[in-house]
Amino acid sequence: MVGSHIKPGLVALSSSAADLGHAVVERTVEGPADVLGAPDTHVLVVHTGTSATLSWQVDGAARSARFHMGEALVNPAGHVSRPRWHDEVGLLLLSVDPAWLDARAQEAGATVRGPLELAPDFHFTDPLLTLLVQRLAAEYEGPGPVDTLYTESLVQAAAAVLLRRNAAGRAPDPRTGGLLPRRLAELRDYIHLNLGRRISLEELSSVAGVSSAHLNRLFRASVGETPHQYVLRQRVERARSALLHSDDSIADIAVAHGFADQSHLTRVLRRATGLTPGVLREERTSRGPAGD
Repeated sequence: MVGSHIKPGLVALSSSAADLGHAVVERTVEGPADVLGAPDTHVLVVHTGTSATLSWQVDGAARSARFHMGEALVNPAGHVSRPRWHDEVGLLLLSVDPAWLDARAQEAGATVRGPLELAPDFHFTDPLLTLLVQRLAAEYEGPGPVDTLYTESLVQAAAAVLLRRNAAGRAPDPRTGGLLPRRLAELRDYIHLNLGRRISLEELSSVAGVSSAHLNRLFRASVGETPHQYVLRQRVERARSALLHSDDSIADIAVAHGFADQSHLTRVLRRATGLTPGVLREERTSRGPAGD
């Protein structure tokens, strides 16, 4: 473990340090604490643990939201938001140099003159962006030498997604035409409490207070993926974490996280990550005992 290059005073569980030059990726654990200043870089934060509440400020007005695994926020350089997690949380952080991102925007044909003003975006879901940051962090957590071309390509791709989200000078509101924020929060909480068993579309529709015919469209408008995709992604992430950090058998982990059996988990995990449960277990073994 090393000191954080992104948030001084914190400890990074893993870090790219200065290897990327224009960006830093880190995995951290944070507890309740106020962040008083503004970051010098654009900071993308991806939530990786159990549900937790974040509060922040926008133009002096207090805001808060419940974050679930895979949900994210962007705090632009120079933007004072006073973010505070109210629970201990596991996070992936990607810090991007503003001047470097400005150059990427110009290369992409940005029509706005002057420095890019990245818009704050404090609660959203972007599966592609989350996957890119996860793979970037995993490269620095692996036992072998880092593939520099691969990591630089991942950062370039993440920058392109950030710029797309920031099109027209502001991040799009994913809730337009979607579920009411209160209903969406209740639905996410329900999903996370019931990941270990079969969940039906009718069941989710009842929680959301809409018909099953409309739920897919409304949910996708809110979070960028269908309920099925969201549930499957959460199950994969929970199972992956259990494979890396527990001694439970692969069969028990599969059933505990909503998969029909071990072979079902293997198929889904391979499709989502390119790895099998056995390979993940080998990675854990190469890193040392669970919990290290």
